[in-house]
Amino acid sequence: MRALFFAAISGGLLSSWLVGQQWVAAILLFFWLIRVMCLKQQRVLVVNLICVIGLAGWLSFKNAQFVRIQRENPRQLSLTLAVQPDQISVNGGQYQLVATSQLGRVIVYGRLADAGEQHRLQQLRQRTSWRVQGEWSPVPPPTNPGQFNAPNYYRSQGISHQLTLATVQQIQARPRSGWLAGLDLVHSWRKQFMLASQQLPKRLQLYATSLLIGARPATFRTVMTSVQQLGLLYLFSLSGMHVILLVSFCRWWLVRCHLSRPTIDLWLLGTLPWVLVLGGGADSLKRAVVTVMLSIGWQLVTGKPQRALAGWSVALLLGIWQNPLVLSQLGGQLSYGLALFLILHPRLPAWQLAGWIQLLSLPVILLATAQWHLLTIVVSVLVAPIFTWVLLPLTLIGASLGFWSASVAAWCDWGLTLFQTSLDWVATLPGLLTIGQPPAWVAWLIGLMTLWLLRRPTKRLWLKLGLVYFGMIVSNHWPLTGAVQFIDIGQGDSILIRQPFNRTVSLIDTGGRLQFPRPKWQQGVAPRARVATITVPYLHQLGISAIDTVYLSHKDVDHMGDLGQLLQLIRVRKIVVPAGMAVLPKFRQLLTPAIGHPIVQEALAGQRFTDGLTVVHPFEPGKAENADSLVLTGVFGGQRFMFTGDLDRAGERAIVAHYPNMKVDVLKLGHHGSKTASDPQVLRQLGVQRGILSVGRHNRYGHPNPETLATLRAQQIRTYSTALQGMVTYRFGIGQTGQWTTFLKEGNYYQRTAGH
Repeated sequence: MRALFFAAISGGLLSSWLVGQQWVAAILLFFWLIRVMCLKQQRVLVVNLICVIGLAGWLSFKNAQFVRIQRENPRQLSLTLAVQPDQISVNGGQYQLVATSQLGRVIVYGRLADAGEQHRLQQLRQRTSWRVQGEWSPVPPPTNPGQFNAPNYYRSQGISHQLTLATVQQIQARPRSGWLAGLDLVHSWRKQFMLASQQLPKRLQLYATSLLIGARPATFRTVMTSVQQLGLLYLFSLSGMHVILLVSFCRWWLVRCHLSRPTIDLWLLGTLPWVLVLGGGADSLKRAVVTVMLSIGWQLVTGKPQRALAGWSVALLLGIWQNPLVLSQLGGQLSYGLALFLILHPRLPAWQLAGWIQLLSLPVILLATAQWHLLTIVVSVLVAPIFTWVLLPLTLIGASLGFWSASVAAWCDWGLTLFQTSLDWVATLPGLLTIGQPPAWVAWLIGLMTLWLLRRPTKRLWLKLGLVYFGMIVSNHWPLTGAVQFIDIGQGDSILIRQPFNRTVSLIDTGGRLQFPRPKWQQGVAPRARVATITVPYLHQLGISAIDTVYLSHKDVDHMGDLGQLLQLIRVRKIVVPAGMAVLPKFRQLLTPAIGHPIVQEALAGQRFTDGLTVVHPFEPGKAENADSLVLTGVFGGQRFMFTGDLDRAGERAIVAHYPNMKVDVLKLGHHGSKTASDPQVLRQLGVQRGILSVGRHNRYGHPNPETLATLRAQQIRTYSTALQGMVTYRFGIGQTGQWTTFLKEGNYYQRTAGH
C-alpha cells in the first residue's frame, strides 16, 4: 500500500510537470523522489522508479503527439464515422457529435437542411454509420487568457481533431454483435432517457439528466449560476458519492434476494463498467468506479478488505495513463484531492470536514474561477445531507414515476425548484469575493501550506497562510503595471484599459453577435455572449469586480450588443456614448438589467476623462451611426493611442483638420480594416507606427480589405490582428518602457488558417 501511494504521488507530480507545464511540480517531484530514497525501502523505491519511468515515457509520447497534431494544416477528407445516439447534440439548425473514425475520435460539426432532417437526427436511438466529407483540422486553441481551452478539454476525452461537415452522403444503422452489442444497448438506453426526460418539467429534467446520466443540457450553466458561485457544482458531477449510494442500494436489495456475498460482488463487477458508460464517463466517475471495482476484486481474490488508500493510488495511476490531463482540470483535481482527504480523515465532524474541504479546494477553485463566496462553508454543511437524502430521492422518484404520473412529476419538480430558488436567493446575499487568479506557483504554495496546516495546525502557520493570501490579493487588485488590451471578441471591438494599481479600469465597446432572422425550427439555445465567456472571466481573473467607465463608440451590435449581459455580470459605474445616442430606445433597453444604476454621459470632442482618455470626435450630436463614432485618444506608457470605432474616411479627415498637430503612435484601425476607413493621407499625417485590426476570423464582410492592408504595408505600419494573434496587449508601468505581446504566437493554428 505504501509503495502504491508513493508511486501515485510521484505520478501526479510528473503529469503536472510534463503535461500541465508546472515547473513547481518538477521541483516537488525531485524532493519527493529524494524522500522515497531516504526511506531505504527497496520495494517502495522499485515501484516508484517503474511508475515514474513508464509514465514519463508515455506522457512524453502523448505530448509529442499532441504538438504534432496542433501543427497540422486543415485538409479535406472523406470519412466513415461510427456514431452512438447519445453523442449527438442538436441545437436549432446546427448539430455536433462525437464520432469514431479510422483516424481516431473526432468532434464533428454540421448544419441541418430542414426541420425534417432535424427531427430524424434527434430521434436516432441506435449506433449509426455516416459517410461524410468535410474539413479535418486540429481543435482550435483559445485566443484570450482565461478562455475555455477546447484542445485540452477534448484531449482529455481522446479527441484531438474536429471535422466541419460539407456533405453527409449516407447515414445507416450499424449495430454490432457480442459484448459490443451490450455497449451499444447502454448508449441506446442513455439516448432514450434523454428523449423521454423532455416530457418532464424543466427543473426535474435538468436534475435528472445531470445527476442520473451525467448529461449537461445547453441551459445547465445558466440555470446553475448560483450553484457555481456557492461552490456546489461538484454535487452535480457523477462521482464517488453517487457510486457509493448506488453500490449500497444494490447490496441492500441483492441481499434481500438471498444472494451470497461473492455472487453480489461478481454482479457488481459486471455492472459497474456499464454504469460508467451510462453516466457519461466523466473523470470523477471513472475514479469512483475504478476504486470500488479494485476494492471488490481484491476482496474476491484475497478474502481480505483492500485499504482505501491503495485503491485511490491505483485509480490515480490508471487515470493519468488514460487521461494525461486529469490533474490539470478542475474536476480531476477536486475528485482525487478531496477523495484522498476523506480517506485520510474519515472521522472529522461535519462542520470541520466542510471547512477543511473548502480550504483545501480554494486554491484550485481560484485558479478556475477567481471567485469565492463567504457563505460556501455554511451552505456546504447544510446542503450536502439535503442533497443526499432529499434531492437525489426526489430526482429518482420524479425520473421513474414522473413519466406515468404528471402529479408526481409536478410534486418532485416543485421540491427541486424550491431548493434551487433558495440557493439563488442565498447567492444574492453579500459575500461573493472576486479574489483573482493566483499564479500557478502561488497556488502550489498555498496548497502545500494548507496540507501542512492540516497535519500540524499552529497559530504561526495560520498567520503565514493568511499573509500569503493577503499578498496574492494585493498583487491582483493593485498591480504595478497597467495595460491596453485588444480583446479577441470575434467580429467586433472590445478594448480594456487599466492604469497601474488599477486606479481606473475602462472598457471601450463590448462586442456582440449579429442575429439574422431564422425559421422557428432553427432557433435553438443561443450561444452565450462573448462578454460572458471571455471578457468578464478575464476581469475576474485580474481581480476586477467593477468597471469605472464603459465607452460605446456607436450603436452597431458588434460594438455594443453585449452591453446588457455585461451590466448583469459586473458593476459599471459610468457609460459614455457619443452625443445623441443616450435617447435611443435600443440603447435604453440594454440598461434595464444593470447591477446598480450606471451614470450615462454623452460626449463631444474636447471632453477629458480621469482615466486619461480624451474625446476627439464627434463634433456635434448625431444618430450614433458609423459616421458619428466616438473617437478617443490617450497616452499610455509613452505611446499615444487612438480608438476610432467604425469612423469612416470623412470623419478621419475631419479629425486631422481639427487637430492638425496631433500625432498617434497606435491606431485601432477604423471599421475592422474596411476600405471605407484608414485614409492613407490621414495615416501619414498622424504618423501611425502600429495598427490594430479587431476582426473576426473568416468574417462574411471580407475584413480587413486588401486595399487597407496594402496601405499599411506601403507606410510600413506594423499591424496586429486579433484574428491572427488573439488578444493583443501593450503592458506599461510607471517609468518603464511598454512591451507588446500577443496571446497567440507565430506559427499558431490561426496564423496558418486565417491569414490575409
